[in-house]
Amino acid sequence: MNSFGPLEIGLIVAIIVAIICLILFFVALKSKKKAQKKVEDQYKAREKKLSDEHEEELEKERIENKKTVTKQKEEYTATVSSKNREIDALKLFSKNHSEYVTDMRLIGIRERLVNEKRIRPEDMHIMANIFLPKNEFSDVQRISHLVLTRTGLYIIDSQLLKGHVYNGISAGQFKEQPMMEQVFDTLDLDKQSPQTLVLDQNEDKNSLSFVNYSDHLNEIEKLAGDIQTELNLKFAPTTILYFNPKNEGAVTISNYAQSSSSKVLVGPEQLDEFFNKFVFHGRIQYTVEDLQRIMDEIESFN
Repeated sequence: MNSFGPLEIGLIVAIIVAIICLILFFVALKSKKKAQKKVEDQYKAREKKLSDEHEEELEKERIENKKTVTKQKEEYTATVSSKNREIDALKLFSKNHSEYVTDMRLIGIRERLVNEKRIRPEDMHIMANIFLPKNEFSDVQRISHLVLTRTGLYIIDSQLLKGHVYNGISAGQFKEQPMMEQVFDTLDLDKQSPQTLVLDQNEDKNSLSFVNYSDHLNEIEKLAGDIQTELNLKFAPTTILYFNPKNEGAVTISNYAQSSSSKVLVGPEQLDEFFNKFVFHGRIQYTVEDLQRIMDEIESFN
């Protein structure tokens, strides 16, 4: 029977010790990894908890901010709506009978031209009772009607009348209208300068008045120049002094004006004829985009 010598026994013991050490090393390594993983898991759990808490705080903050912004928007919308109602009420209150009737006539003209397919809806816009601020709002001018078309812009001042219009009358017509010389003398008018005079029935319906609209026409023409400058328009708007009849057939005109930048029209037939001619047959001056820009600018201060 073989027996191990001291050398073999020492070698076996060394191997056994090495195996034990290796086992202990792996056990220690596994324990270390387990401890490390536990620490990592704890760190990740803590990190996730902090992240979740942070996200939760952010979400609460976002919700609160959203509520605040929504409330501010609602308050702003309510304020704007209230102001718009006030402005609309003021506009409606400041619109007289003649202007209201003119609104209806202009809308009717536009609808007819569109229905007849002579123009498109975007080719003609009617703005009523608008305001033009000047000198940083220190001066505000009122426009009863502004009609925007591709063939031009038209300022319309509307008056209610039962009587007769003498447009562009001067000394040259005194022979056929002898009474007018006395009217010129009474009103201290320049007889050589064409005037726009209106014979109108008074409220008592038992008397008549001569009213001189010449200065009024000049003011409308000046307003047209102001609009051209303020809105940077290619062309000055055409100015129209329009007399609505107080009742059917109640207004007539004698037109002596040779040439004038302003037009004087009476009754719905002349208004209809004017826009039928110039809106449909006039020379194109503006694009649809130009008209929209002009409207947007006007609405920005109305």
